[in-house]
Amino acid sequence: MKMNKIHYILIAALLVLASSCQDPQFVEPTADRQGITSLTAYFTSGKYTEMELGKLEVSDPDLDRYVIPIPWYYPEETDDVTTLYMANVRVRAELAENCSIDPPLTLLDLYQEHTFTYTNAQGESKQITITGERVKSKTTNMLGFNLLDPETLEVVIEGFVDNENKAVYLFTIDDLSGLVAEVTPWYHASVFGADPVLDEDGKPTDLYRFDTPQDWNEEQTVSILAHDGVTKGGFKVIKRDPEKIPYGFNAETVKEMFNIDPVSRLGVPSYITPVNASLAYVGGYLVVSHGDGSAPIYLDGRNGSKLGEIATGGLTVGAVTSDEAGNMLLCNHLDAAGKFEIYRTKSVTETPTLFYSYDSEVSLPMGAKIKVCGNIDADARITVSYEGVEGVTTASQFAEFIVVGGAVTEVNVHDLAPAGISWGSYPQNAAAVVPSSSKAGENGWMYASYSINGMQWIRPDLTAAQQIITDDAANAWLLNPNCLESKTFNNASYLTLLVCHHFPAWDKQPSLWVYDLADPSTFTGNYQNSSSLVTYNSWLIYFNATNAADNLTQSSGDVIMAPSADGFKVYIYYYDHYAGMIGGYSADCVKK
Repeated sequence: MKMNKIHYILIAALLVLASSCQDPQFVEPTADRQGITSLTAYFTSGKYTEMELGKLEVSDPDLDRYVIPIPWYYPEETDDVTTLYMANVRVRAELAENCSIDPPLTLLDLYQEHTFTYTNAQGESKQITITGERVKSKTTNMLGFNLLDPETLEVVIEGFVDNENKAVYLFTIDDLSGLVAEVTPWYHASVFGADPVLDEDGKPTDLYRFDTPQDWNEEQTVSILAHDGVTKGGFKVIKRDPEKIPYGFNAETVKEMFNIDPVSRLGVPSYITPVNASLAYVGGYLVVSHGDGSAPIYLDGRNGSKLGEIATGGLTVGAVTSDEAGNMLLCNHLDAAGKFEIYRTKSVTETPTLFYSYDSEVSLPMGAKIKVCGNIDADARITVSYEGVEGVTTASQFAEFIVVGGAVTEVNVHDLAPAGISWGSYPQNAAAVVPSSSKAGENGWMYASYSINGMQWIRPDLTAAQQIITDDAANAWLLNPNCLESKTFNNASYLTLLVCHHFPAWDKQPSLWVYDLADPSTFTGNYQNSSSLVTYNSWLIYFNATNAADNLTQSSGDVIMAPSADGFKVYIYYYDHYAGMIGGYSADCVKK
């Protein structure tokens, strides 16, 4: 499979930084390209310094007034307005050879009109004006589409959105009459004829729902109104037979859905508050748990907007996760030996029910993280690592729950001490241990921790084998690779690694990596050159850039991979609590 290197953010930033320090760039004039070719405004402050804020492409050589369009929000998927940035930008002109602007362009307040003398290649001069204008997006794309049962509002089918062709495909042979549509439009856009869904506080969300059921067996049209309030885009909603590629997902379809600041956008505990972060995906929602006694919250899985708290039935949640069939697992947390319980649900609004109760005899904490590979209604393996006690002891054991035919048939406590493996307390020094497949005894486990700066395959006989290590050993002390997820999707097995950040104020980003897990013996080399690598982002944007001296070790996070309900998309979500970021990617397996 061809690798899809999605670390474009770093490359783009470096290119902007290099170009912004140069003189105006010259291009060869042509019959239809004379004089000023483009004007670009760059940030001069904040976390986006030297990155492009807005650009005017010039096609009319006779213009006297140039207005640089500045987006209303930046990034577009956030609520961060550009009001302050626009008042102090660096403007760069792309000019045809032997043309000039006097005085040279420097820092400008784009709320004002600025007069310059422009001289063309023939030595002819004229007065020009450069200014700016904040503009609202004209994008009429769609982020998500679901059909719901009108009575329960549970998702019946998830639509496959094709923004390029302005279509939504319903891949099914089932009857789709009498269902209501729920639509997630492009950021800050709206949906014609639908009302926004309200959150738990009665405030509108980014999710829109139609009130009247329709027959979706027949082609329907849903229209998106862009943020500018004028531009309209109609999507044809079409029922059709599905067809997949034979293996995994299309790496070239990987795209970012959102990346946001969880503290300011979701109201979660502050970066320096100790938490046990974990994630799950159920019913189209991303569930975020902090393991601190508070009820987990759930977000729109396509844009990250907060919708409410899940139903817990009084359970104090230690951690959450989800399987490959739409089940969410929740567990309690033990500080020592005791009754460890795993609960299950298929909905954020239904009270979880007990799936399995286990009497742990190991006198160590457990339940800060729970992971599952497979389908708990069929065959699956669930792993829960024991945790060391700070200043007292390390840990080297993990419990594995074997699920066969929808029921736990055995529980095994495995000890990795004979293999020379142990770890400390959660979150920063704990280990991640996940199954390498859903079948008991098959392919062993994958292990990751800060102490080895990478991942390691643990064979079925509990001996340590191949290892993938960081490709940046000099900076490994800044980062914490102890968030793993293993899942099967469309006949392919995947391992996902999130490398969290210990010191956000230092110039090193968290990263996200996806590997093919079909053959764990291929897990050699480093993160970036392993033959098992499928896709990655080595430069995730984060929003906390401070280091509190007494909180430098609160590296807590999680990563999950989740198939969509229709099986044609897969989602990857990540959360780094201390670095301050939560986000998600999607990819599809549709045969083009």
